[in-house]
Amino acid sequence: MWGQREEDTPVYAVVSAVADVTGDDPCDLPPLARVIDPDALNALFSSDSASEDTVVRFQYVGHTVVVTGAGDVEVLTEAEKEE
Repeated sequence: MWGQREEDTPVYAVVSAVADVTGDDPCDLPPLARVIDPDALNALFSSDSASEDTVVRFQYVGHTVVVTGAGDVEVLTEAEKEE
């Protein structure tokens, strides 16, 4: 599950996961706020109303990003989306 430290937030996890997949430095990625409200993403998964079944899916720098209430972030490439 998500924690209270900045490094344990969904936003941090998303940017880190996308940077790992793209090979870019996280600071070189476009602001996440261009595609999703980062405060709302953190609030949703940090609240008691989110369950392990909660899923948010969105596009970011050409990839589909899937965030789950279980604390997982998956970054799908074009090839993975077609499977």
